Amino acid sequence: MTSTPDQHSSNEIKVAASEARFRALVTATTDVIYSVSADWKVMYELDGRGFLKDADEPTTDWMSANVHPEDVEKVKAAIAEAIQSKKIFQLEHRVLRADGSPGWTFSRAVPILNDQDEIMEWFGTASDITEQKTAEEALRETRAQSDQQKRVYETVTSNTPDLMYVFSLDYIFTYANRALLNMWGKTWDTAVGKGLRENGYEEWHALMHEREIDKVKATKQSIRGEVSFPHATLGRRVYDYILTPVINERGEVEAVAGTTRDVTERKQWEDSLATGAEQLQAINEEMAATNEELAASNEELISTNEELALVNHELIKAQHKIEEGQVAFRLAVNAANFGTWHIHSVTREFITDARLKELFGYYPEESLSIEQAIAQITEEYRSYVSAKLENAIYNNGDYDVTYPAIGLHDNQLRWMRAIGNLKLDPSGAFSAFTGIVMDITEQKQDEIRKNDFIGMVSHELKTPLTSMKGYIQILLSKLKKQEDEFILGALQKANGQISKMTSMINGFLNISRLESGKIHIDHQIFDLALLIRESEEESLATITSHTLIYEPVETTFVDADRDKIGQVIHNLISNAVKYSPQGTTIHIACVTVKGVAKITVKDHGMGIKPDDISKIFDRYYRVDGDHMFSISGFGIGLYLCAEIIHRHHGEVWAESEFGEGSTFGFSLPLSVS
Repeated sequence: MTSTPDQHSSNEIKVAASEARFRALVTATTDVIYSVSADWKVMYELDGRGFLKDADEPTTDWMSANVHPEDVEKVKAAIAEAIQSKKIFQLEHRVLRADGSPGWTFSRAVPILNDQDEIMEWFGTASDITEQKTAEEALRETRAQSDQQKRVYETVTSNTPDLMYVFSLDYIFTYANRALLNMWGKTWDTAVGKGLRENGYEEWHALMHEREIDKVKATKQSIRGEVSFPHATLGRRVYDYILTPVINERGEVEAVAGTTRDVTERKQWEDSLATGAEQLQAINEEMAATNEELAASNEELISTNEELALVNHELIKAQHKIEEGQVAFRLAVNAANFGTWHIHSVTREFITDARLKELFGYYPEESLSIEQAIAQITEEYRSYVSAKLENAIYNNGDYDVTYPAIGLHDNQLRWMRAIGNLKLDPSGAFSAFTGIVMDITEQKQDEIRKNDFIGMVSHELKTPLTSMKGYIQILLSKLKKQEDEFILGALQKANGQISKMTSMINGFLNISRLESGKIHIDHQIFDLALLIRESEEESLATITSHTLIYEPVETTFVDADRDKIGQVIHNLISNAVKYSPQGTTIHIACVTVKGVAKITVKDHGMGIKPDDISKIFDRYYRVDGDHMFSISGFGIGLYLCAEIIHRHHGEVWAESEFGEGSTFGFSLPLSVS
């Protein structure tokens, strides 16, 4: 359609008005201002504001002069889309600045339409956003570095059994590792960002830590302490903790970091030793009272008691040395380096740090495979660790193992403890098994020295006790025809106490031999049915206080140490007699299930509380309570049973209902021949 003179006049008026608005926009803004033809081929005017090159005359090479070569196609595509839709053009892209250096701009252009809704030209502005883009890129790099550091930190802190955390100066938890969250029974979202009281700390406990945080801030010095706290699943535990100042670049305390370790087992062991010393002192006092009544035969007994007192003094000194060694060891472990690893469950790629390679005697630049690491473990532990590792990677089994290894190049024997866990990849295609290894050689050496010393002392104690028992039995034999009931009763009590002491010393000797590797498992193929029949004959001849019922046992061949398995059965029956009322029934059974022989001893005694059942096989563990007051012991019998069965690759367990009775049992693999 041909335009009329009136239409041309109208368009000229609109263009003039548009140019007037453009001039006003140029005056009012600091942004780059430009105008282009309807098809964007001609740039009419460009006021670069020092950012881009100015254009005072129409030009067609504006794109090559101002747009960064790598973004030309992106700009062309945005222009085509704006022309097609007759909508505002807007795009963030790179440019060539007036000095030739690269920069960034955010460009917006508005189409000017005529009465026929056709684009006559475009007016636009471009903002210099170079500094903003540079800052965004720096922020992305900083976040990437921060995320990488956080992953490394989380790998270390999430695999340690210690509780690790950070307080702000207003007593708020700003970080808590997985071990601490598990102890609380909480998640990150429900615990971090909360205070002490919100995370279950009692008022006195919260106030104590708040005072300590204030002191760390004021003195810039660490604080150490010991306190009890209820574990989410294990009940009340005892913890050793250290609070340390976090210093910023200005030398100010900006936070307080903490590390806490569970020392419950150590405290229980110390309490057991103290209880043993008290019982030994009570025996000595009772013997002294008896000796006053036996003036004629007193000289030899007094000499023996003096010998016992001397040994008792040596035991107390030994206990102090052991305690000092444990404190030194704990401080050493706190300062020790951990080795870390990462295993891909599908490819079995084994990624380690230099510290782990060092522990296995490899140089930092050398490669180390799973098979090579296992090969450095000593032969008697190699198959055990390998089985635990495979079960952890492919069955999500527990992995907390202690073993010795000999370094490849340095030929050094090290004892190590490895702890790991399995994490499922978000894709579900594989899992990552990660963990830490710590050098516990010094601790194992302390334990070996301690066991050797306890074995030596226990052995020395047996000689005077044997002599004392012989003298008392001679006196009993000579005084049977006399009518002095008091003297006979006192001697019988003394004889009973010596028997108890001998049993306890034998228990310590067995533990010493077991943990020092001096108890060997003498494997032989034998019939469990015959062994249980012998146990039945012995029990019927010696136990008259209870009714023992032995269930029929079929021929059951196992490859094991016959004497030590007999010792386990005897110990479980003795415990059932000790912890159940006279006249009650004890059931002994042996059945075969899926290639495994299972032996159980069931009583109708006092039973065990749920909190104690999981710790009943721990070394030196004894159940607390008024109902245990009259029952002696050091908590070593069940521990010995468990160790013997574990060395036969069997399982040991206990089931109980408090006040109703208990069932103790163990399993052994059947002989394959």
